[in-house]
Amino acid sequence: MTKHKVFSKKAKTNLTHLYLNDKNMTKISNIYPTKNILVLYLHNNQLSKIEKLGAFAHLTHLYLQWNNLRKIENLEGLKNLKQLYLGYNKITRLENLGSLKKLEQLHIERQQLDGAARFDFDPECLCALANHLKVLNIKKLKLANIDALEPLWKLEILLASENNFKSTDDITPVISALYSLRVLDLQGCAAQRDVHYREKVTAAAGHKLLLLDGKMISQSTRNFIKNFQTVKLEKQRRANEKPKTADTGGSKSSFESVSERSSGGGGGTVGSGGGTGGFVDPFSAVLPHQFPGNSLFQVSTRRSPACTRILRKPIKSPLLTKTMSANFCDEMAFRSNELHPAATVVMLQGKEIKAGAPPVYKDKLRAHRKIQSLPTIDH
Repeated sequence: MTKHKVFSKKAKTNLTHLYLNDKNMTKISNIYPTKNILVLYLHNNQLSKIEKLGAFAHLTHLYLQWNNLRKIENLEGLKNLKQLYLGYNKITRLENLGSLKKLEQLHIERQQLDGAARFDFDPECLCALANHLKVLNIKKLKLANIDALEPLWKLEILLASENNFKSTDDITPVISALYSLRVLDLQGCAAQRDVHYREKVTAAAGHKLLLLDGKMISQSTRNFIKNFQTVKLEKQRRANEKPKTADTGGSKSSFESVSERSSGGGGGTVGSGGGTGGFVDPFSAVLPHQFPGNSLFQVSTRRSPACTRILRKPIKSPLLTKTMSANFCDEMAFRSNELHPAATVVMLQGKEIKAGAPPVYKDKLRAHRKIQSLPTIDH
């Protein structure tokens, strides 16, 4: 009998997990706290208020989902709490968690809110959780944006599916500020229907994001997004470096400057009619007035050539070089014959030939032969 009592005392002192779930409890009472209790299960009850838990100083896991809780309170004494589960309640605001300096996981998903009620975040509470919170579950809270989560720079896992994010613009600015984010779940949101949704979110999250909507991000996708961003930035840089157009007033064409001088001067040309002239010659040296905006003689700035002239490479073929040199010699020889008609030797394809009578072409020779072959008519 004594041995059984000793064994029961040791069992009570060595207890680490306390299961009080599914007991239809309406209040937290008659719980004897011990130093060894690390995990407390109070889910699936009828609790309407968090109370009488300050004595569980060594508690690391607390399960309070599936109750009727409406407010987060009375958790300041749980200094060692690491995981807190508050899903499926009626909580409307994330607050009163600033004293939990070791909290790493917070699950507050699927709150059963009324039609007009909206879930919101306490900025001071989020700033207090920024240095240690790693997992945040905010599924199905009717959130329109997640701007309040920007201070959570150590957040690694964000579960935000089935919310009211209409476009990627409601997500990407905050995601780019979450430097440590590795897993992101946005399934069931309207933002998934955006064009290039996956590429935009991956580019905003950076190289540390590994899992998006339950699918791994491959290295080829990262390389494509990286190259796409590089090309986009290069195009923006080139667009900013383009010279200012004539509309800025700094660089005006000479045609416009002449027209301004002519209109600014007192006198005009004959027939101008004091600013209401007829046809204006655009090629005249002095213009009577500046052309109107709808004139056919609009002058645009001269564009630079599309490409520079490419110099031809020198000819390296020995056969072609020899032929060209021979033709050059023939031309020089014929020119010398024109200057000196008494010369009796000319060059033809690099060879010397005698310069006799001028060459008779084939067509002339054929015509001469036809004339000779015609019959004669005697009178």
